[in-house]
Amino acid sequence: MTANLSCKGVGASFGARELFAGLDLELAPREVVGLVGPNGTGKSTLLRILALLRAPDAGTVKVTPSTASLGFLAQEPERVEGESVRALLGRRTGVAAAEEELQAASHALSDGEPGADDRYSFALERWLALGGADLAERTAAVVAELGLGVDLDLQMTALSGGQAARAGLAALLLSRYDAFLLDEPTNDLDLDGLMHLEDFVQSQEAPVVVVSHDREFLARTVTKVVEIDRSLLRVVVYGGSYESYLEERRTARRHAADAHAEYADRRAELEARARKQRAWMQKGVKNARRKARDNDKFGRAFRVETSEKQAAKVRQTERMIERLVEVQAPRKEWRLQFTIATA
Repeated sequence: MTANLSCKGVGASFGARELFAGLDLELAPREVVGLVGPNGTGKSTLLRILALLRAPDAGTVKVTPSTASLGFLAQEPERVEGESVRALLGRRTGVAAAEEELQAASHALSDGEPGADDRYSFALERWLALGGADLAERTAAVVAELGLGVDLDLQMTALSGGQAARAGLAALLLSRYDAFLLDEPTNDLDLDGLMHLEDFVQSQEAPVVVVSHDREFLARTVTKVVEIDRSLLRVVVYGGSYESYLEERRTARRHAADAHAEYADRRAELEARARKQRAWMQKGVKNARRKARDNDKFGRAFRVETSEKQAAKVRQTERMIERLVEVQAPRKEWRLQFTIATA
Protein backbone atom coordinates (compact mmCIF):
# COMPACT_ATOMS: atom_id res chain seq x y z
CA MET A 1 0.00 0.00 0.00
CA THR A 2 1.17 3.52 -0.77
CA ALA A 3 -0.16 6.83 0.51
CA ASN A 4 -1.33 10.13 -0.92
CA LEU A 5 -0.67 13.37 0.96
CA SER A 6 -2.65 16.56 0.44
CA CYS A 7 -1.86 19.99 1.91
CA LYS A 8 -4.24 22.94 1.76
CA GLY A 9 -3.15 26.41 2.89
CA VAL A 10 -0.54 25.06 5.28
CA GLY A 11 1.46 27.57 7.31
CA ALA A 12 3.77 27.44 10.31
CA SER A 13 5.48 29.77 12.76
CA PHE A 14 8.38 29.55 15.18
CA GLY A 15 7.33 31.50 18.22
CA ALA A 16 6.23 34.92 16.98
CA ARG A 17 8.11 34.53 13.68
CA GLU A 18 6.14 33.26 10.70
CA LEU A 19 8.10 30.70 8.69
CA PHE A 20 5.83 30.18 5.68
CA ALA A 21 2.19 30.25 4.68
CA GLY A 22 -0.22 29.14 1.97
CA LEU A 23 1.27 25.79 0.94
CA ASP A 24 -0.93 23.77 -1.42
CA LEU A 25 0.66 20.45 -2.33
CA GLU A 26 -0.48 17.09 -3.66
CA LEU A 27 1.87 14.15 -3.22
CA ALA A 28 1.16 10.91 -5.08
CA PRO A 29 2.87 7.49 -5.30
CA ARG A 30 6.21 7.41 -7.16
CA GLU A 31 6.68 11.16 -6.70
CA VAL A 32 9.91 12.41 -5.14
CA VAL A 33 9.63 15.94 -3.81
CA GLY A 34 12.76 17.94 -3.02
CA LEU A 35 12.19 20.47 -0.25
CA VAL A 36 14.72 23.31 -0.60
CA GLY A 37 15.46 26.74 0.84
CA PRO A 38 18.05 28.53 2.99
CA ASN A 39 18.71 27.29 6.50
CA GLY A 40 16.21 28.48 9.07
CA THR A 41 13.26 28.80 6.70
CA GLY A 42 11.30 25.90 8.18
CA LYS A 43 12.13 22.93 5.95
CA SER A 44 12.42 20.48 8.85
CA THR A 45 9.28 21.97 10.39
CA LEU A 46 7.36 21.39 7.17
CA LEU A 47 8.69 17.84 6.97
CA ARG A 48 7.41 17.12 10.49
CA ILE A 49 4.03 18.61 9.57
CA LEU A 50 3.82 16.32 6.54
CA ALA A 51 4.71 13.38 8.79
CA LEU A 52 1.84 14.37 11.13
CA LEU A 53 4.33 14.86 13.97
CA ARG A 54 3.37 18.51 14.32
CA ALA A 55 0.09 20.26 13.60
CA PRO A 56 0.28 23.19 11.16
CA ASP A 57 -0.51 26.65 12.52
CA ALA A 58 -2.76 27.15 9.50
CA GLY A 59 -4.31 24.88 6.90
CA THR A 60 -4.77 21.11 6.82
CA VAL A 61 -2.79 17.97 5.95
CA LYS A 62 -4.67 14.87 4.85
CA VAL A 63 -3.20 11.39 4.40
CA THR A 64 -5.06 8.80 2.34
CA PRO A 65 -5.70 6.14 3.48
CA SER A 66 -5.78 7.32 7.08
CA THR A 67 -4.12 4.07 8.20
CA ALA A 68 -1.03 4.64 6.01
CA SER A 69 2.35 4.37 7.71
CA LEU A 70 4.58 7.45 7.45
CA GLY A 71 8.31 7.07 7.87
CA PHE A 72 10.00 10.20 9.20
CA LEU A 73 13.78 9.75 9.32
CA ALA A 74 15.64 12.59 11.01
CA GLN A 75 18.98 14.05 9.92
CA GLU A 76 21.09 11.67 11.98
CA PRO A 77 20.24 8.40 13.75
CA GLU A 78 19.81 9.11 17.43
CA ARG A 79 22.46 7.48 19.59
CA VAL A 80 20.22 6.50 22.46
CA GLU A 81 22.14 5.29 25.49
CA GLY A 82 21.81 1.53 25.78
CA GLU A 83 20.26 1.05 22.31
CA SER A 84 21.94 -1.52 20.07
CA VAL A 85 22.29 -1.35 16.31
CA ARG A 86 19.67 -4.09 16.02
CA ALA A 87 17.27 -2.14 18.23
CA LEU A 88 17.86 1.01 16.16
CA LEU A 89 16.95 -0.85 12.99
CA GLY A 90 13.78 -2.19 14.59
CA ARG A 91 12.78 1.25 15.86
CA ARG A 92 13.47 3.26 12.70
CA THR A 93 11.77 0.73 10.43
CA GLY A 94 8.70 0.85 12.69
CA VAL A 95 8.83 -2.92 13.11
CA ALA A 96 9.64 -2.80 16.84
CA ALA A 97 6.58 -0.67 17.65
CA ALA A 98 4.40 -2.78 15.34
CA GLU A 99 5.62 -5.97 17.02
CA GLU A 100 4.91 -4.55 20.46
CA GLU A 101 1.36 -3.66 19.40
CA LEU A 102 0.92 -7.12 17.85
CA GLN A 103 1.89 -8.76 21.13
CA ALA A 104 -0.47 -6.50 23.07
CA ALA A 105 -3.29 -7.27 20.63
CA SER A 106 -2.56 -10.99 20.96
CA HIS A 107 -2.88 -10.79 24.75
CA ALA A 108 -6.12 -8.83 24.38
CA LEU A 109 -7.44 -11.50 22.03
CA SER A 110 -6.50 -14.26 24.49
CA ASP A 111 -8.26 -12.39 27.29
CA GLY A 112 -11.40 -12.03 25.17
CA GLU A 113 -11.46 -8.24 25.27
CA PRO A 114 -14.18 -6.56 23.14
CA GLY A 115 -12.88 -5.61 19.69
CA ALA A 116 -9.67 -7.57 20.22
CA ASP A 117 -10.09 -9.52 16.98
CA ASP A 118 -10.17 -6.34 14.89
CA ARG A 119 -7.26 -4.92 16.85
CA TYR A 120 -5.21 -8.07 16.29
CA SER A 121 -6.07 -8.20 12.59
CA PHE A 122 -4.96 -4.60 12.07
CA ALA A 123 -1.80 -5.08 14.16
CA LEU A 124 -0.82 -8.17 12.19
CA GLU A 125 -1.46 -6.43 8.88
CA ARG A 126 0.66 -3.44 9.97
CA TRP A 127 3.53 -5.67 11.18
CA LEU A 128 3.56 -7.60 7.91
CA ALA A 129 3.34 -4.44 5.79
CA LEU A 130 6.34 -2.94 7.59
CA GLY A 131 8.37 -6.05 6.82
CA GLY A 132 8.44 -7.60 10.26
CA ALA A 133 8.19 -11.18 9.03
CA ASP A 134 11.53 -11.19 7.21
CA LEU A 135 13.34 -8.29 8.86
CA ALA A 136 16.11 -10.48 10.28
CA GLU A 137 16.95 -12.03 6.90
CA ARG A 138 16.83 -8.69 5.09
CA THR A 139 18.94 -7.07 7.79
CA ALA A 140 21.77 -9.54 7.30
CA ALA A 141 21.80 -8.90 3.55
CA VAL A 142 21.62 -5.09 3.79
CA VAL A 143 24.28 -4.85 6.51
CA ALA A 144 26.62 -6.99 4.41
CA GLU A 145 25.92 -4.96 1.28
CA LEU A 146 26.67 -1.69 3.07
CA GLY A 147 29.81 -3.10 4.68
CA LEU A 148 28.71 -2.04 8.15
CA GLY A 149 30.87 -4.78 9.64
CA VAL A 150 29.84 -4.47 13.30
CA ASP A 151 28.05 -6.74 15.74
CA LEU A 152 24.38 -5.75 15.60
CA ASP A 153 24.19 -6.08 19.38
CA LEU A 154 26.84 -3.37 19.75
CA GLN A 155 25.53 -0.14 21.24
CA MET A 156 25.05 2.78 18.86
CA THR A 157 27.11 5.02 21.15
CA ALA A 158 30.15 2.83 20.41
CA LEU A 159 30.01 3.44 16.64
CA SER A 160 32.09 5.93 14.70
CA GLY A 161 30.38 8.70 12.74
CA GLY A 162 30.71 6.79 9.48
CA GLN A 163 29.40 3.57 11.03
CA ALA A 164 26.43 5.40 12.56
CA ALA A 165 25.64 6.94 9.16
CA ARG A 166 25.67 3.49 7.54
CA ALA A 167 23.46 2.12 10.32
CA GLY A 168 20.97 4.92 9.63
CA LEU A 169 21.11 4.16 5.91
CA ALA A 170 20.54 0.46 6.64
CA ALA A 171 17.42 1.37 8.60
CA LEU A 172 16.13 3.37 5.63
CA LEU A 173 16.86 0.60 3.11
CA LEU A 174 15.02 -1.88 5.34
CA SER A 175 11.96 0.35 5.74
CA ARG A 176 8.64 -0.36 4.04
CA TYR A 177 6.57 2.70 4.88
CA ASP A 178 3.68 3.94 2.76
CA ALA A 179 5.38 7.35 2.48
CA PHE A 180 8.88 8.53 3.33
CA LEU A 181 9.93 11.89 4.77
CA LEU A 182 13.70 12.20 4.83
CA ASP A 183 15.61 15.01 6.55
CA GLU A 184 19.14 15.43 5.11
CA PRO A 185 19.62 11.71 4.35
CA THR A 186 22.92 12.32 2.52
CA ASN A 187 24.70 13.65 5.61
CA ASP A 188 27.94 11.77 6.39
CA LEU A 189 27.45 9.24 3.58
CA ASP A 190 30.36 8.22 1.36
CA LEU A 191 29.95 7.73 -2.40
CA ASP A 192 28.89 4.11 -2.01
CA GLY A 193 26.27 5.10 0.54
CA LEU A 194 25.01 7.89 -1.72
CA MET A 195 24.54 5.44 -4.58
CA HIS A 196 22.55 3.07 -2.37
CA LEU A 197 20.41 5.98 -1.19
CA GLU A 198 19.74 7.18 -4.74
CA ASP A 199 18.79 3.68 -5.88
CA PHE A 200 16.40 3.34 -2.96
CA VAL A 201 14.66 6.67 -3.59
CA GLN A 202 14.43 6.16 -7.36
CA SER A 203 12.90 2.68 -6.97
CA GLN A 204 10.21 3.65 -4.47
CA GLU A 205 6.55 3.13 -5.25
CA ALA A 206 5.75 5.15 -2.13
CA PRO A 207 5.93 8.95 -2.30
CA VAL A 208 9.10 10.52 -0.92
CA VAL A 209 9.74 14.01 0.44
CA VAL A 210 13.39 14.84 1.02
CA VAL A 211 15.20 17.81 2.53
CA SER A 212 18.73 18.02 1.16
CA HIS A 213 21.48 20.50 0.33
CA ASP A 214 23.08 18.00 -2.05
CA ARG A 215 22.18 19.35 -5.49
CA GLU A 216 23.62 16.31 -7.30
CA PHE A 217 21.40 14.00 -5.28
CA LEU A 218 18.39 16.21 -5.94
CA ALA A 219 19.16 16.41 -9.66
CA ARG A 220 19.17 12.62 -9.93
CA THR A 221 16.10 11.85 -7.84
CA VAL A 222 13.38 14.50 -7.53
CA THR A 223 10.32 14.86 -9.75
CA LYS A 224 9.01 18.02 -8.07
CA VAL A 225 10.59 20.85 -6.06
CA VAL A 226 9.07 22.81 -3.19
CA GLU A 227 10.99 25.99 -2.31
CA ILE A 228 10.40 27.94 0.89
CA ASP A 229 10.80 31.58 -0.11
CA ARG A 230 12.14 33.39 2.95
CA SER A 231 11.65 36.90 1.59
CA LEU A 232 7.94 36.37 0.85
CA LEU A 233 7.21 33.83 3.65
CA ARG A 234 5.61 31.56 1.10
CA VAL A 235 6.12 28.14 -0.41
CA VAL A 236 6.48 27.79 -4.19
CA VAL A 237 5.86 24.45 -5.91
CA TYR A 238 7.74 23.73 -9.14
CA GLY A 239 6.71 20.78 -11.29
CA GLY A 240 9.43 18.78 -13.00
CA SER A 241 13.03 17.93 -12.25
CA TYR A 242 15.52 19.83 -10.14
CA GLU A 243 17.22 21.16 -13.28
CA SER A 244 13.84 22.44 -14.53
CA TYR A 245 13.36 24.15 -11.18
CA LEU A 246 16.75 25.87 -11.45
CA GLU A 247 15.97 27.11 -14.96
CA GLU A 248 12.51 28.34 -13.96
CA ARG A 249 13.98 30.12 -10.95
CA ARG A 250 16.67 31.76 -13.10
CA THR A 251 13.99 32.96 -15.53
CA ALA A 252 11.86 34.29 -12.68
CA ARG A 253 14.88 36.07 -11.25
CA ARG A 254 15.63 37.74 -14.59
CA HIS A 255 12.03 38.90 -14.88
CA ALA A 256 12.14 40.20 -11.31
CA ALA A 257 15.36 42.10 -12.02
CA ASP A 258 13.88 43.60 -15.20
CA ALA A 259 10.71 44.64 -13.37
CA HIS A 260 12.74 46.25 -10.57
CA ALA A 261 14.95 48.10 -13.07
CA GLU A 262 11.87 49.41 -14.92
CA TYR A 263 10.34 50.56 -11.63
CA ALA A 264 13.58 52.23 -10.49
CA ASP A 265 14.01 54.04 -13.83
CA ARG A 266 10.41 55.29 -13.84
CA ARG A 267 10.67 56.51 -10.25
CA ALA A 268 13.96 58.28 -10.94
CA GLU A 269 12.43 59.92 -14.02
CA LEU A 270 9.42 61.20 -12.06
CA GLU A 271 11.55 62.40 -9.14
CA ALA A 272 13.79 64.33 -11.57
CA ARG A 273 10.70 65.85 -13.19
CA ALA A 274 9.33 66.87 -9.79
CA ARG A 275 12.62 68.54 -8.83
CA LYS A 276 12.67 70.46 -12.10
CA GLN A 277 9.05 71.54 -11.68
CA ARG A 278 9.71 72.71 -8.10
CA ALA A 279 12.67 74.74 -9.34
CA TRP A 280 10.50 76.42 -12.00
CA MET A 281 7.78 77.06 -9.44
CA GLN A 282 10.21 78.61 -6.93
CA LYS A 283 11.71 80.75 -9.68
CA GLY A 284 8.23 81.94 -10.65
CA VAL A 285 7.42 82.83 -7.03
CA LYS A 286 10.62 84.84 -6.73
CA ASN A 287 9.88 86.69 -9.95
CA ALA A 288 6.35 87.44 -8.81
CA ARG A 289 7.61 88.86 -5.50
CA ARG A 290 10.36 90.87 -7.17
CA LYS A 291 7.88 92.46 -9.57
CA ALA A 292 5.09 92.84 -7.04
CA ARG A 293 5.25 96.65 -7.40
CA ASP A 294 4.82 96.41 -11.14
CA ASN A 295 1.69 98.30 -12.21
CA ASP A 296 1.17 95.88 -15.09
CA LYS A 297 -1.82 93.99 -13.70
CA PHE A 298 -1.94 91.63 -16.64
CA GLY A 299 1.73 90.70 -16.28
CA ARG A 300 1.33 90.15 -12.55
CA ALA A 301 -1.72 87.95 -13.08
CA PHE A 302 0.13 85.95 -15.72
CA ARG A 303 3.06 85.32 -13.37
CA VAL A 304 0.73 84.21 -10.54
CA GLU A 305 -1.17 81.91 -12.88
CA THR A 306 2.09 80.43 -14.17
CA SER A 307 3.29 79.72 -10.61
CA GLU A 308 0.00 78.07 -9.73
CA LYS A 309 0.22 75.87 -12.83
CA GLN A 310 3.74 74.81 -11.89
CA ALA A 311 2.56 73.97 -8.36
CA ALA A 312 -0.26 71.88 -9.82
CA LYS A 313 2.23 70.04 -12.03
CA VAL A 314 4.43 69.32 -8.99
CA ARG A 315 1.45 67.90 -7.09
CA GLN A 316 0.45 65.80 -10.10
CA THR A 317 3.97 64.36 -10.46
CA GLU A 318 4.15 63.62 -6.72
CA ARG A 319 0.84 61.75 -6.94
CA MET A 320 2.24 59.72 -9.85
CA ILE A 321 5.22 58.77 -7.68
CA GLU A 322 2.93 57.78 -4.81
CA ARG A 323 0.83 55.61 -7.14
CA LEU A 324 3.82 53.64 -8.41
CA VAL A 325 3.66 50.01 -7.30
CA GLU A 326 6.96 49.34 -5.57
CA VAL A 327 8.94 46.43 -7.02
CA GLN A 328 11.53 45.05 -4.62
CA ALA A 329 15.00 44.19 -5.89
CA PRO A 330 15.51 40.42 -6.20
CA ARG A 331 16.95 38.98 -3.01
CA LYS A 332 20.49 37.66 -2.93
CA GLU A 333 20.45 34.18 -4.39
CA TRP A 334 21.24 31.27 -2.08
CA ARG A 335 23.16 28.23 -3.29
CA LEU A 336 23.12 24.55 -2.49
CA GLN A 337 26.44 22.98 -1.62
CA PHE A 338 27.55 19.51 -0.68
CA THR A 339 30.66 17.75 0.52
CA ILE A 340 31.66 14.13 0.22
CA ALA A 341 32.31 12.51 3.57
CA THR A 342 35.09 10.00 4.04
CA ALA A 343 34.29 6.52 5.23
